[in-house]
This record gives sequence, C-alpha cells and structure tokens, in this order.
Amino acid sequence: MKFLKAVRLDDSDAHLYAAEGGAAEDGEWMVSGGYAVCDLATGHRSSPCHCSSSFVSVKSRGRCTIAEVCHIEPHEYEGIQKELIRHFMEDLGAPSPKAAREAADDECAYTADLAAGFPNEVWISVDRKPADEGIGERYSVFERLMIGAHKI
Repeated sequence: MKFLKAVRLDDSDAHLYAAEGGAAEDGEWMVSGGYAVCDLATGHRSSPCHCSSSFVSVKSRGRCTIAEVCHIEPHEYEGIQKELIRHFMEDLGAPSPKAAREAADDECAYTADLAAGFPNEVWISVDRKPADEGIGERYSVFERLMIGAHKI
C-alpha cells in the first residue's frame, strides 16, 4: 500500500503556514486533508488560508506543500486511522465514535487511493478549486530531487 509523507526542502512551509498552526515536519505521515478544506466557492474562513494547496499531517496537524508517495506498512496505516479517529472525536467534536471512524476511514482510503495512482518516491503538490460537484483537485508530479544518496 502507498501513502504520503511530508517533504520539507527549506523553511518556506514554516513561514507560509505559521498562521495556520505551523508546518509539518519532514517525513511526517500526511493525508490529503479534504476534511480541512474551506468551502472554496464562498472563500476561505480566514486569511491567510492555504487549504487549497496543502496536505495535512496526521500527527501534528501541520501543513505541507509537497508530499512524497511512499510505501506504508499495515500497522502504520492502522495507527494513522486511530490517530485521525481520536482527532475527529476530541479536537473536531465528531457526533459519535462511529462518525469519527467513518470520516477517518474515508480520509485514509482517499489518501491511499490517491497515492496508489503515482509511482513510489515521486513528489506531488495539490491545487484545489471549486467544481460543479464540490472541490476539484489537480495534482502536479515532480521527480524526487537527489544529491548523492540524500534527498534535498
């Protein structure tokens, strides 16, 4: 199975997402973050808001602009689901544990399905726009940059 991890090339995400709870750390597991996107047809809830061009960290809730497609072990995937259930219940006030589980399962399945459409080790970015059926997403794909054996 494939999933997404945060890519931090420099401190730009730290500056960009400072008003939105901060940036994700390099290597954190990320979800698409559809649950945290504004109603783009009516505008953003607050300014600045970069929900239309970022992914959301499972652990820190930080955002990142670039995510890497990579392999995930089943136990890591289950851990992500559990953390999202907790987040939806405790932080976002899901109406029931069942609703929290369904939302977490949907977010994880969507992210895994998204990642499955790309080769391992590519980097992706997202651009969300209002669409007839909610929000449309367009992904750009980049080859992972390497210097020697170290990614940058």
